[in-house]
Amino acid sequence: MAGIHFTPPQEWSDLGPSGMRQGQYRFGPIQGDPAPAEVNIFYFGAQSGGGVEANLQRWIGQMILPDGEDPQAAARRSEFTADGMAGHVVALDGSYRSGGGRPMGGAGQVLEGYRLVGVVLEGPQGSVFFKLTGPLASARAMESGLLAMVKAAHK
Repeated sequence: MAGIHFTPPQEWSDLGPSGMRQGQYRFGPIQGDPAPAEVNIFYFGAQSGGGVEANLQRWIGQMILPDGEDPQAAARRSEFTADGMAGHVVALDGSYRSGGGRPMGGAGQVLEGYRLVGVVLEGPQGSVFFKLTGPLASARAMESGLLAMVKAAHK
């Protein structure tokens, strides 16, 4: 996809592509979590999908923090390089607005106690977007596999 090759962890359940999602994976739930965590992968073409920063901002905007704290200030950001490709990561805990990424709108639900980890990998044929969401324990368990997978990606 987009000239990028990656291998998902074996413990993830592969749900296959669906709609705009080029790939969907599920893990958990870890005991005590109400639901599993999921990684959804999007690729819209070489010139589509919006820029890196626009997507990171949109993902951050899907989180609500307690006491009105600013999600932009609380978001943890990092960068990496995988086989010469720039990677950008944003991570944040809070309440997740589940319908926030739908192109046709729809409010979705507000899910408390969630973690969001978004990764944009700038591939040779355009950016690939990886979005992990889920209850805290399951998402944290899935996050290490996501980061290992994207950091090991190659052209």
